Amino acid sequence: MEQELFNKYLYNYIYLLSAYLNDSKLDDKSINDKELSFYIKLSKFHSLSALLYKAILDTGVNVNTEALSKLEHNYLPILRRSILFDKEREALYKFLNDNKINYLPLKGIIVKNYYKDQATREFADNDILFDEKYTKMVKKYFVSRGYKTEAYRRSNHDVYVKKPFYNFEMHRELFEYSKEKEKIYSYFDHYLSKTPVNHDFEHYLKPEDFYVYFTSHAYKHFNNSGVGFRTLIDYYLFLKNNKLDFDYINKELDKLGIRDFSNKISTLSLKVFDGENLSKEESDMLLYIASSGTQGTVNQEVEKGISKKGKKGYIFSRLFPSIDYYKSTYPWAYKYKILLPIPWFMRLCRGMFKHRKITKAELRALKKSKKDK
Repeated sequence: MEQELFNKYLYNYIYLLSAYLNDSKLDDKSINDKELSFYIKLSKFHSLSALLYKAILDTGVNVNTEALSKLEHNYLPILRRSILFDKEREALYKFLNDNKINYLPLKGIIVKNYYKDQATREFADNDILFDEKYTKMVKKYFVSRGYKTEAYRRSNHDVYVKKPFYNFEMHRELFEYSKEKEKIYSYFDHYLSKTPVNHDFEHYLKPEDFYVYFTSHAYKHFNNSGVGFRTLIDYYLFLKNNKLDFDYINKELDKLGIRDFSNKISTLSLKVFDGENLSKEESDMLLYIASSGTQGTVNQEVEKGISKKGKKGYIFSRLFPSIDYYKSTYPWAYKYKILLPIPWFMRLCRGMFKHRKITKAELRALKKSKKDK
């Protein structure tokens, strides 16, 4: 698709989402089949398929009735998934409360409450911070309910999955340690004990603290592989629905060194969905976000890695990560350095067999980078 037509469709798409988010009607507007096909593909790329359906339905914009029926057909499984996820989460909360395990719901679990239809805030997994003293007990709970342990004590969170779509990331710490992000890691280290209790053993974050955490998380993704429109919508709805103390927020963001990023992404979200004109820098940032998908792409992650370390340095770092990586992922190898060749081999096997698709995508991106240069 030509860049000019891409930009036209992109800004029309944003206009439609803005109208929905702001309860406006567009019943005098029509979307042709070619443009609607672009919207559908872009929405799938950004995990916004349900929101697109509701936007078309609620704004009254005119589309092909057959296409609308297909969108409804795609929306219903997402709605079902949202309802079942809520029930599964309630069961987990009951277990945690009954066993006096402190926990803190994170990210999408909180942000979805700002969406008119909570099912339109799609997410692949549920993120929950919990008291790591009970790691074994939590694992036993998930196994007893038929979950497969996807990852256990390999990073800052354990992953439990069950068909058809259940996925829980149980965080022992909010962020994984690395020298590069030491400020963020230190700030959120043992964070659960610093948060207030809502009821029973469920903790919560004040809006200002949630903003700081959410921005830290967005910054991590933005600087690795990118963030998508869903993140912009999260920011927009959160900012519109909360009166925030930005004196406090900016003071905390300064400690983390991410105040500039916060200003850029929050301003962009407000200007995009309030229909304001963008600067050249903001337009470039918007196009980068549009190309990123829900949580970025392998291509962008590779490009950023090469820009920081050079191609050889990036490849070496992927084969042999810095010693900081092993602190949370393979603590036994971090403690006894003589064992480092074992995780090297384990990572290689995982890349070749378990994560074959991601490995192939990364190799393609490396090859493309060579051609581009």
